[in-house]
Amino acid sequence: MGCALAPGGARAQALSDPMRPPETSAAPARGQASSSGLQAVITSPARKLAVIDGAVVPLGAPVRGATLDGVSDSVAVLKKDGDRDVLLMHPQIDKKRRSNAR
Repeated sequence: MGCALAPGGARAQALSDPMRPPETSAAPARGQASSSGLQAVITSPARKLAVIDGAVVPLGAPVRGATLDGVSDSVAVLKKDGDRDVLLMHPQIDKKRRSNAR
């Protein structure tokens, strides 16, 4: 059996993450939820963490020039100078209430 090798100058292509959300360039207005880099939320009785812009951030730690102030199901809240910025894990999903009327 033989082993095929790439030519000496060949380089591997960078792999892209198929689960990474699409990049957006629009900046949110002040006080609105931002199009965030929130990738994951990890909660347990002992601690709360958020993965923001690829970094694991514990509750109370600095991130993006602010402090991670709150973490829940798919939301992280950053606090800076008394202002709060809400990062949504899935900002492109528009949730609507269902009515029970038939």
